[in-house]
Amino acid sequence: MVSVNQTMRYLGRTVGMAALSIALALALPACNNQSGFSGAVGNTPNGPRLASYEIVGTIGTPFTATVANQDSSWTFRGNVPLSVFICNNDLPAQVIATKTTSSTALLSLEIINANHVAQLQSTSAPFGTVSVQAGGTLTSIAPPADPDLRIFVSGPASQKYQALVEDSKTGFIISARAPTLIMFDNPDGKVDATFFGAQDFGTFTVNMTLGGIVVASVMQGPNATIRQP
Repeated sequence: MVSVNQTMRYLGRTVGMAALSIALALALPACNNQSGFSGAVGNTPNGPRLASYEIVGTIGTPFTATVANQDSSWTFRGNVPLSVFICNNDLPAQVIATKTTSSTALLSLEIINANHVAQLQSTSAPFGTVSVQAGGTLTSIAPPADPDLRIFVSGPASQKYQALVEDSKTGFIISARAPTLIMFDNPDGKVDATFFGAQDFGTFTVNMTLGGIVVASVMQGPNATIRQP
């Protein structure tokens, strides 16, 4: 009986995620950012598939990191695990992370591209540093992003979700697990994002910052929308 119940729960989650994917697919061509503050801007076409930069290892390990592409860079502090996305996928891009502890805890960087690990670097050295690059080689770190718009999904932790993040012209689909940090490079107009969780997902906790200042916050579930004011 336990096995049957487990199977039914698995099937329920599978059906729920399938329905979620269909809903997201339908939402994308219909999303025109009219509530996203740029007026009637027309449909936002699907942008390029985004690479995911995964900062993983020993849970709770503190680090500082810099993410950069040819035009912009972003620096932040965090704790393992963290998923990072740059909305525009302007390659090459680089991530550098440094442990801020003298412990031998593991810190790893992964580039996930089309569901495959494209690169992986790890360190367990005290205050160790790891670096990965995608789509070529950056010879220098670009200036800080301007405007610096970030969306941080802090919870519910480890729960898989999908999202549509868009400016007035382009929408990007993201599939991730919280916590997640999303940077929107050189947005055209204002930015909004809609997050889709499964039926038993819980409550999203999402903050949007602009230039380091929190400009919007939401706590909603199983779906949530955040908008740049």
